Amino acid sequence: MSSNGSISSPYHPHHNNDHDHNQISNDVVNNDQLHAVYVGKSRRRYLVSSEVVEHPLFQELVDKSAAASVYCEDATGISVACEVVLFEHLLWMLDNAEAQLGSMDELVEFYTC
Repeated sequence: MSSNGSISSPYHPHHNNDHDHNQISNDVVNNDQLHAVYVGKSRRRYLVSSEVVEHPLFQELVDKSAAASVYCEDATGISVACEVVLFEHLLWMLDNAEAQLGSMDELVEFYTC
């Protein structure tokens, strides 16, 4: 992120979209504390920071996804039932507008499929 708060590259360092599953074999990359998150029916892989994974809104999204019995945290990483474009928007919101998140329940309902 640049000093003015804008994203300076297509993927913020806290959440990298990684399509090459062989490039990084571990679910947690120890050096940066990145966690594999699989999003939507396509299971697009993202690497997100511990800060994002521990955020209450992200946890609610994971919990609601697990309740749907389709997505859950397993040996391959964390999976969430959310459209990819909405997940990317959620990551942007967590980076840029945390103070304006509003009702967590409404946001979780909006982001889950």
